[in-house]
Amino acid sequence: MEIYPEDYKGITDRLQIGCHRKVPHKHCSESACLRIEQNIEGLSFYCFKCQETAWESSFNSPRERARRKATYDAYHEAIANRSFDIPLDCSHDIPSKGLAWLGLGGWTNDLITRYGVQWSDQLSRVVIPITKDCIQIGYTARAVESWQRPKYLEKCPDGGMWESQYSENATGESRYGTSVVICEDILSAGKCGNAMKAYSILGTSLSTKQLSTFMKYDLIYLWLDPDKGGRDGVKSMLSRLQMFSEVKVITSEVDPKKLTNNEIRSYLQ
Repeated sequence: MEIYPEDYKGITDRLQIGCHRKVPHKHCSESACLRIEQNIEGLSFYCFKCQETAWESSFNSPRERARRKATYDAYHEAIANRSFDIPLDCSHDIPSKGLAWLGLGGWTNDLITRYGVQWSDQLSRVVIPITKDCIQIGYTARAVESWQRPKYLEKCPDGGMWESQYSENATGESRYGTSVVICEDILSAGKCGNAMKAYSILGTSLSTKQLSTFMKYDLIYLWLDPDKGGRDGVKSMLSRLQMFSEVKVITSEVDPKKLTNNEIRSYLQ
């Protein structure tokens, strides 16, 4: 029997993204044979009894178009805003789509809590505060829906970086104090911060202000992503860092955030 999405509007309106529910298929069966799943891009329907399928794109609905426009407008408003304070609507109640992105980057609940990760509903982005000496100086907001461009919104003073906080699991107090890891993105730096002090330079190039921060470290691990941007970044940074510190370039097949804590420690020896 054909599936009519409008017949299930009372159910789909309450169904959160990433969730599904089984209900009776009208005019087919009174058993819960119809599976309805809410995805980022829309609703999918499948009846296990008659094997009929249906798809309703979220983007075709006036409500979803309005939501996306509001998200787009909020992004451009944040870009224009000179303040580096995190958005006022931020909450620690992160929806499943945000937690899924953090989980893919290897961030556990401990890391999410330690670094005060939040969610902005207006921006529809995960918001990670950027701190210096435990004081918030800016933030980065990462999109988790496929239609959002650009993926990152970074509000930070020139030369600002994300830095890890001390972890009891770090490889010794003295080593934590004299060695540092430089990463591209925050998720990678957060994972490396479980082993020793780590910074995300929020890209693949160093500013003069960022460079001055690393002069106090005796040993610098330079660990950028294993792609062209990362390789080019290593080449441009290496000679500058070697002027004042010992530098070890780490090459891995995947980004640091995709490795386990033990694998990260094995590289940082």
